[in-house]
Amino acid sequence: MLSPPTAAQIYKWVDENGKVHFGDKPRQQNARNAEKITLKTTPSGWQPLMIKVLYQGSLAQQPQHHLDQPRIQRDVNRVYRFYDQVLYFDFYKKLPVKIHVLSNEAEYHQYVQQISGERPLNSLGVYLPASHEIAVFIHPESHGGVSSTYRTIKHEASHAILHSLAERMPNWLNEGMAEQMETLEQQQGQFVIARHNANRRQVLRRREQLLAADTFIEIDSRSWRHGLNNGRPNQAMAGQLVYLALSKSYGRSFITRLLQDYKRGVNLRSFYLLNQHYIGGVSAFKLHWQQWLSEDMARPVQIILP
Repeated sequence: MLSPPTAAQIYKWVDENGKVHFGDKPRQQNARNAEKITLKTTPSGWQPLMIKVLYQGSLAQQPQHHLDQPRIQRDVNRVYRFYDQVLYFDFYKKLPVKIHVLSNEAEYHQYVQQISGERPLNSLGVYLPASHEIAVFIHPESHGGVSSTYRTIKHEASHAILHSLAERMPNWLNEGMAEQMETLEQQQGQFVIARHNANRRQVLRRREQLLAADTFIEIDSRSWRHGLNNGRPNQAMAGQLVYLALSKSYGRSFITRLLQDYKRGVNLRSFYLLNQHYIGGVSAFKLHWQQWLSEDMARPVQIILP
């Protein structure tokens, strides 16, 4: 049965400089001139996606090592719901539902190279846009064990969703959103994103290698990936930047508008979109990041979203 549409509340207001903002609640000093905007969403208006898990290589003959398919079903649909209910995406295409699972890293590399023609460097899983499929392997304990495999499936599902909505998107945003989906859960009807402790530790341990926030978001995809493959903590920094943004109402508004811009095919540099959508622009974005970094990114330990 399909549920009737529900209304998601968002506010529009104009600050003292005449700049228009959006968020789930207005700043106190702008509360009087805030205008309520009702966005229609259908949180239960789509059927759950039936995820098809395919076991490749030696796993095809080892049923005792198979993953929990109902869990994968729930996890991937939770990611799908998050983009629908929190970021207000209207889905016109369903994300890929084929997930190929390999026994180990060697088989995974061989499989991905066979399908895509490229060897996946420094990866625990991959979304293959040409065939709209996901490939992962059963992670050993040194990589976090099977729990890490489930997190990686949610990570790659995020890439699949974003690719179905907006094929051109900067790596820091694409990867930063996928990092949040790894820890995404639902508790009492609310979305909960837990702090990604591995990302936090890496960023704190390698502060001297971090780029300035405004420089970081301007890196083209090829240079971003090259830096990652050569040891720069680009993935961890992307995850922490997006986590910081999602932890604040104005930051969530910024992420929502940024993703919506890329969905519409806006062809502007991230720097200009940041100045346009983030309260205080680039200067405030850099300041907030530096302040949080100086506090060792200790808070929040989780983000709770309606």
